[in-house]
Amino acid sequence: MCGILGIVDLPGRSPRLSRADVDAMRDTMADRGPDGAGTFAERNVILAHRRLAIRDREGGTQPWVTERPPLALVYNGEIYNDTELKRLLSTGVSGEFQTRCDTEVIPAAYLRWGERCVEHFAGMFAFGLYDLRQDRLLLARDRFGVKPLYFSVIGSQFVFASSIASILRHPELTPEPNYRAVSHYLSTLRLTLARETMYRGIFSLLPGERLIWDRGQIRIERYWNYPSAGMASEKPDDVWEAAETLQQDLRRSVSRRLRADVPVGLFLSGGVDSSTLSVAVRDQTNRDLPAVCGFGTGAEEDLSAAKRCADHVKADLTPVRVDADRYRGRWEAMVERFRLPMATPNDVVIAEISAAIKPTAGVVLGGEGADELLAGYDAVSRGADDFDRLRAIETGQSGLTPSAERLFRSSLLRYSGRTQFESAVDYYFATNSLLLPEAKRALLRPQVWEAIDADDAVRQWYAGFFEAGQQTADGYARLLHEVNLESLLSRLDRATMSVGLEARVPYTDHELVATAFRMPHELKIAVAPEEPAPFLAAGELKRRGTLEGKRPLRTLARSVLPHALADRPKTSFPTPVGRWLSQEWSASTAERLRSSEFLRTMLTDEAVDGLADATPHLGMQAWPLVNLAMWGDSEFENRAAA
Repeated sequence: MCGILGIVDLPGRSPRLSRADVDAMRDTMADRGPDGAGTFAERNVILAHRRLAIRDREGGTQPWVTERPPLALVYNGEIYNDTELKRLLSTGVSGEFQTRCDTEVIPAAYLRWGERCVEHFAGMFAFGLYDLRQDRLLLARDRFGVKPLYFSVIGSQFVFASSIASILRHPELTPEPNYRAVSHYLSTLRLTLARETMYRGIFSLLPGERLIWDRGQIRIERYWNYPSAGMASEKPDDVWEAAETLQQDLRRSVSRRLRADVPVGLFLSGGVDSSTLSVAVRDQTNRDLPAVCGFGTGAEEDLSAAKRCADHVKADLTPVRVDADRYRGRWEAMVERFRLPMATPNDVVIAEISAAIKPTAGVVLGGEGADELLAGYDAVSRGADDFDRLRAIETGQSGLTPSAERLFRSSLLRYSGRTQFESAVDYYFATNSLLLPEAKRALLRPQVWEAIDADDAVRQWYAGFFEAGQQTADGYARLLHEVNLESLLSRLDRATMSVGLEARVPYTDHELVATAFRMPHELKIAVAPEEPAPFLAAGELKRRGTLEGKRPLRTLARSVLPHALADRPKTSFPTPVGRWLSQEWSASTAERLRSSEFLRTMLTDEAVDGLADATPHLGMQAWPLVNLAMWGDSEFENRAAA
């Protein structure tokens, strides 16, 4: 894992940057690559790299440059099938390989397959390869966004990097807030809106995309698409067969992700995702297994579960207690370092546990991706069925008795606040927003609401996941896996790389993902057979404890884990941040909101003052507001909203 940077100008033009400018941009990523730095500059292209050495510490120096033909590469990530690709490519145009690392596979594959080389890579990656013969740049990002890749056009220069902070060090760039993305963050805690970031003019390449820069012209293509259940030639007949298939795919995925020349450790939350993963790791390694668990005040039960799992797989667990003072110090430092708000409160805990495990592991495996893949957000995924049921009631095709229809509507009203929705997107935001659209409109200044076109870009982006005629659950599955997962993986990358730790994510293996997407929705989530009213809204079923998601994974877990772990409710390094914001930190939270010039450029004065006064009652609703105040006041001093 590393940090990459590139500045490409038009042929015949040299980028107008001094060596000091380039070094400053590159070295903002020193935490990502503490083991070395390099720069390549020739004609119209500059490539720079910060290295974290995980495999072949001596042989993987970058930028990687070949003379015949002239290619230059900067690369971040891991290609897990490099051995197979080297065997395939060693005969023919690519010649013999010089190292044990995976870096040189990329230019060799490019020579064989051109721009389509990325389709042959299995792993997590972001790279920029410049072909000096054709004055053409190829950028690519892995299928699910485990590794970040940002880009911007600054004058005639095309700039890309692993971090937004690196691009912001470009001397000709003046930071400006992107209020469309900021508004999206207020509702979802996600830091990107499609390709847009929180900064105007800085973009994120989407997962599964490649970008070709050709003499100033930009073309973006999607190179990987999700399969659908209808495409499967063979589907599992039941949840036990699905669990067996999942186990096989998970074992293969873990085997690939254990390849390293440094110790590999585990993030253990005590939840079913990381616990099941830990068994797959234990079964394939004879090495000592370092593990770490983070927990906040009042979360001793989570620590106890993590200890039970560590004992089960014979891992050496380091517990990390994150109290209020420790949390706030790390939080403020991360906002300053990354020049971004934090996405979720867990970002800070992940950074703390990353620092704790770094002395004993250079790589850590995490359980991200299982929830999005297997309907782990049970009320959200089942909520998609609620929307379809509501539409069926409206057309007289629900198959429910009038009494059952009334009970369903009543339970939906308690869960969502209403029973009429314009579309699946309207329903999604009504049931999954931290700040509802109507509340946001009341808080934002009129000129801001007009400038963001009443969140039209947000609605259009999400609407693209719902195709006419498909089940709403299929759209939800795509949305969660493409949008929510990218957000979680980005936070994982930022938090781990802030201490030079490589995070690998076995549940994002693209073959495992394809298998899971072919599983029927009803195999992933179901209502318990003892539930007398299975037609009730998802929120009510969850409250009753009769809704089970991730059924294939839990079925697998029951065969390899103690039932207390296999059946444990979802958890992920919880901390009482909402309580801290409204109680222990109440005075400082209110002052932060009230004094924020950035918030006052975006929200009305009445809204800011009212929110500050209501701090003791806001809880987690204060989280995005305080983050925006910390970030915006630092980045955009005295800037009026446009």
